[in-house]
Amino acid sequence: MYNHKILILDDEQIVIDAIKKHLKVYGYKIHEAKNGLDGLKLFSEINPILIILDLKMPVMDGIEFLQKINLAPTDPCSVIVLTGHGSDEDMERCFELGVSAFLHKPFNLYELKGLVKNSIALKSVEQDLKKQLQARNKMEEELWKYRYLLEDLVEKRTSQLKETNEKLQVEINERLKAEERLRHSLREKEVLMREIHHRVKNNLQIISSLLDLQTRYIKGKESLEMFKDSQRRLKAMALIHEKLYQSDNMEKIDFAKYVENLLNHLYSASCLNTARVSLKTNIDECYIGVDTAVPCGLIINEIVSNSLKHAFPADAEGSITVELKAEANEIYTLTISDTGIGIPPNIDLKNAETLGLRLVNALALEQLEGSIQCEAGVGTKFKVTFGELKYSKRG
Repeated sequence: MYNHKILILDDEQIVIDAIKKHLKVYGYKIHEAKNGLDGLKLFSEINPILIILDLKMPVMDGIEFLQKINLAPTDPCSVIVLTGHGSDEDMERCFELGVSAFLHKPFNLYELKGLVKNSIALKSVEQDLKKQLQARNKMEEELWKYRYLLEDLVEKRTSQLKETNEKLQVEINERLKAEERLRHSLREKEVLMREIHHRVKNNLQIISSLLDLQTRYIKGKESLEMFKDSQRRLKAMALIHEKLYQSDNMEKIDFAKYVENLLNHLYSASCLNTARVSLKTNIDECYIGVDTAVPCGLIINEIVSNSLKHAFPADAEGSITVELKAEANEIYTLTISDTGIGIPPNIDLKNAETLGLRLVNALALEQLEGSIQCEAGVGTKFKVTFGELKYSKRG
């Protein structure tokens, strides 16, 4: 639907009706008048895009009407003239006054419809182009208006950016120097930490050697065993510091490898036939901080040493199993069990007769801040649940 306004000026109603009948199907809004004077009033009111004009009309004819509206080529209206008596002079005068097409009566209505559609299409395109040109001209005016302002702003901004870049370059250089100093400091601290762990390990080994020398002067079996237990505990702690100074990570150790080395040491120290008492391990891959690894390693040392010494008397056979499962949120479950003769049921670890069991209880509850369960029956099972300790907790 075009929704364009058309003005028909003709003194013959039959002609007006015929034209309206053929044009209304296109959705045009059609207005009519039977003389130039009435048509002039309608022209001012409706601003049509097309006028279909008869030259010979009463009151005011078509030529006078055209002179009154004074069409220019850029006006948003075109004119088609209809006449049955027009001369060549009339036709020439009409074209001078801005008429776009000329039809002689009787005319072909289909030819008229084609002229109407073409005339309206051309005017629509012309008006669209005019609007685009006006918008473009306005835009160009705005661009020229702000051109010098933008150039000034760009110049100022460039100067500001240059100044900012110079400041940033100075700051970057300072930061690079600070980072280099920090890296140097970290390297020094790393070397220092390795040296500390190495010396702690050596000192523990020296203490262990002194205890070994002292055992040569001990006659009592019970006292001798106490010294050996102390040596095993020192070895368990020394192994942790040895792993730390050998590792790239100064804060955490590969706990699976640590447990493997610790158990091998315990088996070697016990001189037990591994074919008679086998060792089974199931340690999840995990890295644990030294604050957690030390008490955990001591617990493994005490329980496994106790099993090796007491769970398999004479030529009894069996196995010892050590498991460590890493759960979510840095929670760990350590399970140590054997298939030996077992310990008394309902044993109170806190008040146990042996130092080893009391030490295990204290390490689990106080040092690891976890929980411990002991199941006695066919063999013995200890289950310790604990979380990764943070340095802030140890304050």
